[in-house]
Amino acid sequence: MQSADRDEWLRVRATGVTATMVGRAFDSAGFRETVGQMIDPTPIADNAYMAFGRQQEPIIIDKLATRFDIEGNDWLIASAEASWMMATPDGLSPDHGTIVEVKTTGKDWASWDEVNPAYHRQVQWQLFVTGAEECLFAWQLRRQRNKEFVPAWPGPKYLTVKRHQPTIDRCIDVAHRLIAARDAALALRDEQR
Repeated sequence: MQSADRDEWLRVRATGVTATMVGRAFDSAGFRETVGQMIDPTPIADNAYMAFGRQQEPIIIDKLATRFDIEGNDWLIASAEASWMMATPDGLSPDHGTIVEVKTTGKDWASWDEVNPAYHRQVQWQLFVTGAEECLFAWQLRRQRNKEFVPAWPGPKYLTVKRHQPTIDRCIDVAHRLIAARDAALALRDEQR
């Protein structure tokens, strides 16, 4: 399933657990919000931040491809372990040993330690689902000019992130709890009808 067919891609994503879901479900508020979204998968309203990210992602991937053997990706990938474990990395190497995750951001990062922890979990989930060994994590700082977002510098910054099994194990645990909570909530809703 490709994200180019957005409605179908969103429908299939709603049947499982994605990297975005796992990334934000590590605290109780994020967990409740994620389960709620799984039960009632209404699309998130588009905004200028999201539009800028979508516009910049292929540009960033193309710039990275001049240095690395990677290509853009819009396929929803399911884990070999379970089809409900899903991810759509922004790019892949031809051998699928490396994935790419691209972010546009209002904050520059000097190291992986400064990156939002939800992105750490998102990357590790994608590594687990795809079976890749490393992630090329790239970001483009945005700034506002004439009430529009523009890149703050000519190309992305990037770093390489390796698999971290303890984080993957925690992500898998959260994913199983998300599916169980979703299934219980849907069963309860069906009983009440």
